[in-house]
Amino acid sequence: MSIDLFCVPHAGGSARSFLAWRRTFPPQIRVRPLELAGRGRRSREPRQETVQRVAADLAQLEPPPRYAILGHSMGGLIAYELALSLVAQGKTPPELVVVAGTRPPHLLSPVDQAALAELPDDELLEALAGSGTIPPSLRTSPMRELFVPIVRGDLRLIASYEPTVARLPVDVQAWFGADDPMTPEPTMAEWARYTSRTCSAREFPGTHFFPHTRLPDVIAHLTSLVRPQNGDAEENE
Repeated sequence: MSIDLFCVPHAGGSARSFLAWRRTFPPQIRVRPLELAGRGRRSREPRQETVQRVAADLAQLEPPPRYAILGHSMGGLIAYELALSLVAQGKTPPELVVVAGTRPPHLLSPVDQAALAELPDDELLEALAGSGTIPPSLRTSPMRELFVPIVRGDLRLIASYEPTVARLPVDVQAWFGADDPMTPEPTMAEWARYTSRTCSAREFPGTHFFPHTRLPDVIAHLTSLVRPQNGDAEENE
């Protein structure tokens, strides 16, 4: 039996961020990018005002028998809250939650995020590119006029985030890029506070965008994590 991988994008991103994933992953892992209201194909819908409301909106999905949730950067916060929401509704919990390049909630800097959100466009893009949280090419991209309002709203979303105080009954993988100064291993290990199961911090080569620049490494590791269950193995014999 295959497993569905629900993917939540980084700040300023959309479901399109995972197009390459859908083309590249092996058939036993079905990549299912989630689109947040206010962007991409849901651009005409009003944005949700809090991380919990974003998660509640996404939690309307009916999970399949086997699935995992992965969130990159801001998406990791949403992935955590989404898993909590699904569990609270009594739905099938995910087998795994992956937070990639996401600082744990108690180590966020809401004041810094709020200050960033109020910078003029050029200064905002320069600051984000300097920290490695957006590709430098976006500073001069013709898409910047569409991108800036979305990322500005996402920064405000992070700044206002008040995490749900609960431990997931699910294994958590906390991934980080070796060259990402925002998410060193000791910081990512702190995700252990948010699960009653195991939490594993995993380093990948690359910067904040390693999930996309080091996709073959990501695929290999995820494939090793979501091995077939016993019934699946018998079914394939």
